[in-house]
Amino acid sequence: MRSNTARKSSFAMGIVLGIAFLAFSRSIGWAINKGFTFTMLQEYTNSSFITGVILAIEGLMGIIVPPIVGWYSDRIFTRHGRRKPFVLVGGLLAGISLFFAYVAYSQGWVFEMFLSFIAFFYFSMHLYTAPFRALMPDLIKSGDRGKASGIITMFEVIGSITGFILGALLWAVDPLYTYIMGFILIPLGSILTYSIIKEKELSNMKSKKVMSEGFWEYARRMFHERDTLKFYTAQTLWRVGFEFIGMFFVGIAGQILYGLPTYDPLTKEMTDNITPKVVILMGIFNIAAVFTALPGGLIYDKIGRKLSMILGDAIFGLSILGGLVAHTYTMILIVMVIAGLGWGILLSASYPVIGDLLSKYKREEFNGRYYGLFEASRSLPILLAGWGGGALALVFGHTYIVLFPASAIIVLLAIPIVATMKNLDPVKKEAKK
Repeated sequence: MRSNTARKSSFAMGIVLGIAFLAFSRSIGWAINKGFTFTMLQEYTNSSFITGVILAIEGLMGIIVPPIVGWYSDRIFTRHGRRKPFVLVGGLLAGISLFFAYVAYSQGWVFEMFLSFIAFFYFSMHLYTAPFRALMPDLIKSGDRGKASGIITMFEVIGSITGFILGALLWAVDPLYTYIMGFILIPLGSILTYSIIKEKELSNMKSKKVMSEGFWEYARRMFHERDTLKFYTAQTLWRVGFEFIGMFFVGIAGQILYGLPTYDPLTKEMTDNITPKVVILMGIFNIAAVFTALPGGLIYDKIGRKLSMILGDAIFGLSILGGLVAHTYTMILIVMVIAGLGWGILLSASYPVIGDLLSKYKREEFNGRYYGLFEASRSLPILLAGWGGGALALVFGHTYIVLFPASAIIVLLAIPIVATMKNLDPVKKEAKK
């Protein structure tokens, strides 16, 4: 990791861009999954609950894998670094498994084969989630992390745009091309970051500190670090709201645009027809987020860390609530643009939080395990939203539109939790140092 001398240097744009390439490639993979896995599943089932349970496997992997890998990446010291070996292996496996999931679908292989490849894709992506997240606070000093997060988030969102919009255009020509794109670009991002980023070893004192802290000591400290737990809780809430929309958006928009009554589910023909148009809407959501990603990071650094999260949360939640009155493509578009503006702020503002809390607690060498839990609090919502969203739609007669108000309520519940955090915003004396 960075030495004391290195930490006094100017903003490390080269390091930030090296991490940003990885963010870009990972987002392409997640966008392809978000945009097209729902549609492919309609080949096997039209049950909203079963679809939700299968999509929720991503959340299950995200709860289990990142905390374990994050913990382990804190404790290993290879000549290639602590985080980079996971980045390289995870990216290669993710690109391959995503491509073969499409092959299983297109060739009519049995459902178990398709499910196995999708599950392995989720495992592979989460194999390097915590190491990827830990790289930025490992290498960028506190005070510059908001700006770094803004840049990385901007690349991350551009990756989502590429996956959604270019993926939709390629899907309209031949779905195979969408998955070839993922097969090439996901591993390429890992290879580039592995080649560009240079990690440095911890000092002997920090290394001994990491190796000596066992799981139970770590767990005990977590319950004393109230702001950390509050942040994980708030992030879980706004992520559940986001996943309610993201996981089922093809169903939500399809029912609005087809004007389907309650108890009248979308057919496979409908989802096939509507998918490219709806995925483009998801891309536009991410285009809007690009415009606020960097400003959101600057607000975090310069104006207020809690304020930036509250602002993003409020814009996102209130705009999603407006989805209740949307009944045309244009109205859905407006909702997604405003929601995207709030989401861009929220993404940039939430990424540096754990790193800055660890700086406050003088525990920066533990970024891996804390960012492992950071990712678990982003993944638990996928599990909850997959099961809960699917069940909620089922209870209301296969009506996915009910997920709009459900999402908004859950997202807005995070605001009072963030507002009560005490150690995130620096006091004036700390800010001058």
